[in-house]
Amino acid sequence: MREPDGYREQLERLSEKFPGKETLTMQEVCAVVGCYRRTLLADKSFPAKRIGKKGVYSISIVKLAWWMATINR
Repeated sequence: MREPDGYREQLERLSEKFPGKETLTMQEVCAVVGCYRRTLLADKSFPAKRIGKKGVYSISIVKLAWWMATINR
């Protein structure tokens, strides 16, 4: 699968903002993207992985960069 335009730039931006991290919390993602948690979770293509039963989510930086590059089309 061919990577979307802007993917590498998004990945670099996220890696600079969160050095050494591979996953982010919903709070961190909401701050970067500028959207509410509910809005992001309503998007079926948003790459959040639920951890446990308490509504805690983990978001891969790589998958987030891919998602950010594809939603801007």
